[in-house]
Amino acid sequence: MKRYQVQMGFPVAVAGLLACLCGPTSADVVSDQAAAIVVWPDIIATGERGVRAGAAGDTIVQLSNTSLEPVLVHCFYQNANYHCSNTGEVCVFPTDCCDPSTGCGTCDPGWLETDFRVRLTPRQPIGWVVSEGLAGSDFPLTGAIGSTGPDGSSNAGSSIPPVAELPYNGVLQCIAINDDGTPSDRNVLKGESTRMAFREPGYSVAKHNAIGIKAIEGAVNDDKELILGGGGAEYEGCPEVLIVNHLFDGVVHPALGERRLTEQVAETNGFLLESGPGTTATRLTLVPCTQDYLRQIPGNAVVQYLVYNEFEQRFSTSRSVDCKFERVLSTIDTTDPTRSIFNAGVGGTVAAQTRLRAIGSGLVGVATEGVYSVSAFAGLSGGLNQGPPTKVAIGNPVFGLVYLRGAEQSDFNIHQQGDRAEADVITLP
Repeated sequence: MKRYQVQMGFPVAVAGLLACLCGPTSADVVSDQAAAIVVWPDIIATGERGVRAGAAGDTIVQLSNTSLEPVLVHCFYQNANYHCSNTGEVCVFPTDCCDPSTGCGTCDPGWLETDFRVRLTPRQPIGWVVSEGLAGSDFPLTGAIGSTGPDGSSNAGSSIPPVAELPYNGVLQCIAINDDGTPSDRNVLKGESTRMAFREPGYSVAKHNAIGIKAIEGAVNDDKELILGGGGAEYEGCPEVLIVNHLFDGVVHPALGERRLTEQVAETNGFLLESGPGTTATRLTLVPCTQDYLRQIPGNAVVQYLVYNEFEQRFSTSRSVDCKFERVLSTIDTTDPTRSIFNAGVGGTVAAQTRLRAIGSGLVGVATEGVYSVSAFAGLSGGLNQGPPTKVAIGNPVFGLVYLRGAEQSDFNIHQQGDRAEADVITLP
C-alpha cells in the first residue's frame, strides 16, 4: 500500500518539489532558440565506414541557418576516446590493451579536435551521418552552374569530414563566423542530434536539441578568444546551476507498473544487473563550456550534486569532469549501484531532482532515460576521462553509456538556472 501511495502521489510531489526548488530562472543558454554557438554533447559512432548506423550505432547531426542571409560556420569535433598506450587502438577497458604476445599497456584518456567549415544558404538545413561526413560535392548547392540558391548563394567551399576514427565518442561544437574567420554575433544557428542504436529487428532512436549559447549584439570582437559571461562578456554565460528531474535508478516507470528495485549480482569482472520490464536508468552527459582549441586543452570542473527526493530530503556527492563526462546516475558516487544516492533503495521515492553546481569551467549537458522493455543485461563502465572503466559485463558497453540491450532510450535537455559570475573562454586556433 505504501508503494501504491508513493506512485499515486508522484505528479503532485514532483510539482511541489519543483515549485520549492526551481524559482525564477535567468540562464541564457538555450536549446529551443537560435544562437551563435551550438553544442552537441553526445556524438557516438560505433559502426563501420560505409555502413550507415552499422553494427551498434551512429549519430545524425542536423544544423540549420534560421536567417534570411548566408552564414559561415566553423565547427569542431572533440574526440574523447581512450587509447591503448602500447597499440594506439581505441579502448574502453584496461583489458582491451592486453595481448598475450606483447603484454598489457594502459588505457589512457585523450582529447583531440578536428575542425571544418560549412557555408549555409538562407534558411538552409543540412544533415549528415557522423561516421560518413558530407563531401563538398554532396552538398545541395555546390556553386556550379545551375546549383545555387535564388539569391546566388551556395555551399561552395563546404566539406564535413567523417569522425576521425571508429568507434568514436565525442562532442561537436559549431560557431558562427564572418568571411574573414573572425567570430560573428549573429544568433542564427539551430541544431539537433539523433542517436541510432541497432536493435533486432530495427533501431532504437534517441533525439535531443543542440545547446545554444547566444552572442551579445555588438559585444563580439575580432580576436580568437570568445568570452562567455563574466566581465567583458561577448556571449551569454553558461548556467550557474543545472537541474535534472529524473526517476531514481532501479524503479519501474510509474506509467508501467509497481515499483521494483534493481537486483545486483556481483561477478568477478563486474556487475550483472537483472531488471524487469519497465525498470529505468538515467545516463548523464556533461561537457565543459571552456575549450582551448589552439593548445588542444579541454575544460575541467568539479561538480557538486545535490539530490532531493519527493520528501525534499537531501543527499550530496561530488565528481570531477574533464573533457566529456558520461555516467549512469547510480555509478557517479559508487561502484555499487544499489548503494548509490541515485538508487531508489537509498532515495526512498520514485522521482528526484538533482541540482549540479560546477567549480572551474561551466557546464552544459544532456540526459538519457532508458526503460527496459524486456529482462536485460547491462554493462557498467567507469565513464570517460574519469579513470579507465573497471567493470565489465556481457561485452563492452558503448563507452560511458550503460548499453541497455532490450531497453528503449529517450534524450532530454537539462533545465538551467542563473548565470555564472565567472567567465568561460573558448580559444580558437
